[in-house]
Amino acid sequence: MSKNKLYIIGNGFDLQHGIKSKYWDFKKYIEDEDSELIEKLEEYFGSDNLWSDFEETLAYLDTEQIIDECLNYLEPYNAEPWSEAYHHDYQYEVQVRIDLITETLKQRFTEWILQLNLPEIAKENMVVIKKNALFINFNYTDTLERLYRVSSKNILYIHNKAINKNSTLILGHSRNPKKDNTHIKLNSDENYDQRVIEGNEILNKYFFVTYKSTETIIKENEIFFDSISKVDTIYVYGHSLSFVDKPYFEEIIRMIDKDKVTWNVSVHNHQDLVRFKEFFFSININPELIKYDRMNNFDNGQLNMFHECKL
Repeated sequence: MSKNKLYIIGNGFDLQHGIKSKYWDFKKYIEDEDSELIEKLEEYFGSDNLWSDFEETLAYLDTEQIIDECLNYLEPYNAEPWSEAYHHDYQYEVQVRIDLITETLKQRFTEWILQLNLPEIAKENMVVIKKNALFINFNYTDTLERLYRVSSKNILYIHNKAINKNSTLILGHSRNPKKDNTHIKLNSDENYDQRVIEGNEILNKYFFVTYKSTETIIKENEIFFDSISKVDTIYVYGHSLSFVDKPYFEEIIRMIDKDKVTWNVSVHNHQDLVRFKEFFFSININPELIKYDRMNNFDNGQLNMFHECKL
């Protein structure tokens, strides 16, 4: 294994090969497969940002909308006739809605990933990859293995890989509910309805369940991160360099000689270039160590050696 090269792979890598792996494609999939799920997703999160920034939008659940729906199941204690089921109906309805946008969503998401196929044009769009290098793959797909014959032993699937319908994929937002106060403040008043308190606890648990803890993920994969200490070149292919993934890059920088390692970063348009430069400035990487270009220009003799990318 060549441990001096590291590839950081994002969704743009799959898109480069013609794989329809955008969140908008996921929307089309569940529109066909589960009309109730997409209706509730857009009802509880809104449709403006949901499909353009899907995972981060999961942190902005409209809890009031769920509560309003479920209040219909909150029978007054003086209802006649009274049923013991009334003690639990409200909480049950809250849980049903949470399960839909957590458990059912993950099931549909995994199903969608598994049915993504390599199109015929995939081979035509292949880029130069040193397959004995190390890889941190932010995708759930096995494109590196199927198309490039990279050994799975060389790849860290940072958010896990879709192998079958029982695969546990890490899907979620970056807003730590302990720090960002995303959860509902519980009312401890003796006169407050215990059923409502329990329903709020279910809603609060949602924010913790859907929180993607980068700190935990890094700790669980510390052996791999330790292995990149000898890396002298990093390729960033198709990664959006979003804030949610910044802790991973900070950990990478902690492990390498950041004043010597060179970076080859793929860009898609001018907006990428501007944003990526800001990202690397924020993590204190010398801009002289970074080259930006199209993904298929690196290591094939076409590389533009200027620091500005001619797009």
